[in-house]
Amino acid sequence: LNNTQDLKDKIRRNLSIIKQELNVDSEGLIIAYEIGDNKKVLEIQKTLKDEGFLVGAIRQPTVKSAIIRLIAKIDINEENIKKVCKLLKENR
Repeated sequence: LNNTQDLKDKIRRNLSIIKQELNVDSEGLIIAYEIGDNKKVLEIQKTLKDEGFLVGAIRQPTVKSAIIRLIAKIDINEENIKKVCKLLKENR
């Protein structure tokens, strides 16, 4: 079995879940999820951290509109990706 193909498939699956759950299209593993509020983005980051997920809270003026930066690493299982997406949607 081709290991490179396995990795590509896993990346594709993770990105597909993110597209389905958050409606965010990405070619790469670094996902920018727009929140648009500097205070809110920090609250969401804390909520996710309390659940065991480390995400970046990138605020203005670094970005035009505040975002959560999620890195969909290939060693994260699909259930955890779905859980992060659910938490992001619920707390947006």
